Amino acid sequence: MIEDESEQWISEFHPTVEKDVLEVLRSRVQYAILDQLNYMVSNHIATPAEVKKIVLNEITEITNESIELDTDEN
Repeated sequence: MIEDESEQWISEFHPTVEKDVLEVLRSRVQYAILDQLNYMVSNHIATPAEVKKIVLNEITEITNESIELDTDEN
């Protein structure tokens, strides 16, 4: 079941030393990337070097997409 597998591979993140929102967001991204790298390498999806390229390409795609700003004012 996906819940069982995700518990094994997805690190929980609880901010402890981060001082602002940007630091928390960066830490969450770091945990997510490391979890993905570890999962893909451990499950032999590709070699470590290939996994790094795959994940970097995914990050590049995400960052190249348009950014929607929340401009809803109440």
